[in-house]
Amino acid sequence: MDDISQETLLQSPLPNQHVIPIDEVLWLMAEERAQEILYTIQPNVISEVNRKEIIDYLQRLIRGYYGAEVFAFGSVPLKTYLPDGDIDLTALSHESVEEDLAQTVCSILESVDDSEYPVKDIQHIRAQVRKHTFYLNCYTY
Repeated sequence: MDDISQETLLQSPLPNQHVIPIDEVLWLMAEERAQEILYTIQPNVISEVNRKEIIDYLQRLIRGYYGAEVFAFGSVPLKTYLPDGDIDLTALSHESVEEDLAQTVCSILESVDDSEYPVKDIQHIRAQVRKHTFYLNCYTY
């Protein structure tokens, strides 16, 4: 790194743009504030446990009633979700039963009476990719 001059490090990737040097104290303050923000919005152990329990519950529920496999995708397995972010799940079954699976999942969610995992506001959205939205323990699916 000794071979790289400070001028090279400060060069902007954009032509005709000049980098304005930042005072070291201001830089440290900005880094501390960024860490505070990340600490506030990053997944924590309690959120991880809650989401895992809910995903496991839905996997058991749908597999038990219908035999379809349910997988989480998107921000949850990547651990990039926000504190009030949704949980994206997909259910895989035989191709010929796609509409039946969508209706069955909706019916399962409507019929389950579980005080630990109350399900509310179930909606079946008919689109090219079948979608259900609902709330379970304050999370949107």
